[in-house]
Amino acid sequence: MAGQDQQFKINEAFISADRFLEKEIEVASQIYELIVYEDLESAWLTGSVVIADDTGFLNKIEFKGSEYLTVRIASATENSDAVIDKVFLMYGLQKSVRVNDNATTYLFSLIEPHAYLNALKPYSRAYTGSIEKIITQIVTSELSKNVDLSYLTKGISAQGERKYIVPYLTPIEACEVLVDRGTTDFGSPMFLYSSIHDNNIRLGDLDKMLTQDAFNKKVPYLYSQAATKASADLDPATASTQIIAFDTPNPVNTLNQIEQGVYGSFYTNTDVSTGISYRVRAGLEDTFKDLRNNEIVDQQAKQDLYDELQVMEEKPLSSFNSVYWHQISSSNIYPDYKSYHDDISESGFALKVKSNLLRQSLLSNMITIVVPGIAFLISKATVGDILKMNILSPQEDPNDIYDKRWSGDYVIYKTKHVFRETTHNVTCEITRLNRPSDRKSSV
Repeated sequence: MAGQDQQFKINEAFISADRFLEKEIEVASQIYELIVYEDLESAWLTGSVVIADDTGFLNKIEFKGSEYLTVRIASATENSDAVIDKVFLMYGLQKSVRVNDNATTYLFSLIEPHAYLNALKPYSRAYTGSIEKIITQIVTSELSKNVDLSYLTKGISAQGERKYIVPYLTPIEACEVLVDRGTTDFGSPMFLYSSIHDNNIRLGDLDKMLTQDAFNKKVPYLYSQAATKASADLDPATASTQIIAFDTPNPVNTLNQIEQGVYGSFYTNTDVSTGISYRVRAGLEDTFKDLRNNEIVDQQAKQDLYDELQVMEEKPLSSFNSVYWHQISSSNIYPDYKSYHDDISESGFALKVKSNLLRQSLLSNMITIVVPGIAFLISKATVGDILKMNILSPQEDPNDIYDKRWSGDYVIYKTKHVFRETTHNVTCEITRLNRPSDRKSSV
């Protein structure tokens, strides 16, 4: 039975290797710390594990970096099934510390096995189909993984069917080239990523992420310095909703946004086979309006990325083109299909620019919080999901008990799950494009 203050339990954990044949070495009771990283821009999980060895078994197996760690983790509820069931390759030994004459602590690096396989298999092949169809074919045939397309808005990207030749890239490199080209109808970027909660590779888009409810909508995380200091005295249910730490590691850098063309940029594509040049302008202001008008974000939402009232030379920043993109392509290479770069209209080429500026906007608006991991286990929350949090306001106005600047819904971009002894905490890098324009707080 789990203790009252225990937040998770390892149902099973063992080390195996091809050279062990059928032998498995149970290590659940010897794991001191397990860390797992999720990243919306990574098709595999990484991590580390600390194992305390007081019997010398790790010396006996002669660690070679080809061992596998299988771990099954459940919430602390009695008789609960595993909600995390993962296999990692223990590809490196970072450190070993001799604790005493009889015990040594080892720190191993972890990665999902398909990342290892991916590095072994650069290849060349031609594909025909939609972007998501080609990605599914690559991942299924080359890495023996399933691709979950349920995180796409329509199940299909805006680019339609194309012919794509992989020029001796690894499978995931080939997929990343396609992900970089794929967008929704409104220019929102696509993401290929892995989750701690299943063994698929997920393909999702920003539109789908922004239109979903927060996984903790009914019970948002709360940041209160007073509650954080008194966390030891809180009941478990209340403590599980408290933000342990809150930080803004990436302060606003408007000059960097200008240099990335976020406020406004101009794209030209010259088709050498026809001599036609397609020219299109794109900026965050118009892109955000499209998202708002098509109900991807709330129509009353206020963008949370830059000062719309700032002017230079008596003009708003959104009227400048701070970056000029020029690309050369050749259409009609294939009679029945578009090639990778092909498009037939300015609006089609504009999706490239919009995708880039939305991605840059997300990365420039990141904040970090640390929260208890209980809700992540129970709700199976992961990167790409929406997290809701409230930050107590220093103001004394009873109608504004929450800080409008920071409270609200965020996309989870990266996570660091730390399972140590009895506690499970999650460090989240979260971001957003907008916040409510007139948020009314309530107790």
